[in-house]
Amino acid sequence: MAPMKVQPIAIDIDSEKSLIPCASVGERNLLAEVARIVEKNGKSIKRKDDLRKVVAEALSSLGYDSSICKSKWEKTSSCPAGEYEFIDAIVEGERLIVDVDFRSEFEIARSTGTYKAMLQSLPFIFVGNSERLTQILAIVSDAAKQSLKKKGMHVPPWRKRDYMLAKWLSPSSIREKENKQPPSSSVQAAAVPEMVKAVATTSVWQSQVKPKSVERGTKVVTGLASLLKDKP
Repeated sequence: MAPMKVQPIAIDIDSEKSLIPCASVGERNLLAEVARIVEKNGKSIKRKDDLRKVVAEALSSLGYDSSICKSKWEKTSSCPAGEYEFIDAIVEGERLIVDVDFRSEFEIARSTGTYKAMLQSLPFIFVGNSERLTQILAIVSDAAKQSLKKKGMHVPPWRKRDYMLAKWLSPSSIREKENKQPPSSSVQAAAVPEMVKAVATTSVWQSQVKPKSVERGTKVVTGLASLLKDKP
């Protein structure tokens, strides 16, 4: 009996143009600030860790309740141990995740043309809430799996969905500092007009990875779920 062929994910690349706009005024203003900080410091700061720290501190100085967040999780039978750092900021009661080098986290070897097109649609800088990020990670992880299989390559555990979700959305994620500088209503009042109040109750991803204790210490993509016509 001939082996069953894996059906590729159907991706409508043309629909990506409609996925770029920010989901809220708060996201758009935060993205603008992050992009400005990265543009100002990106050429002189080469290490991603250093740039992340500069961005987090600059956002705090502008009055944002922002911090570097650290995720760390233990090895399981299906997922290797790992750790990751990103930035978060609380805007009008909603936690927004900020990653200053988002696209590079999804690069894979010998990718198909379809996956390359999807990769190009992802922003260099991501700003968004956990619900939208969950959708993006699920879709891109599945697309990476299909791309690797089509090229006859093994899918490493660190490219699977659970591992990618654990990076940004693990319950073990801890803020490096807690409200070091309270937000100032007078700072950036002109640059951040009438931020849209967001609903704080979003769906929480339940990790399959056991959390591990952690020592304390420019473009936005929206709704990538519509990229898939048929889920595998």
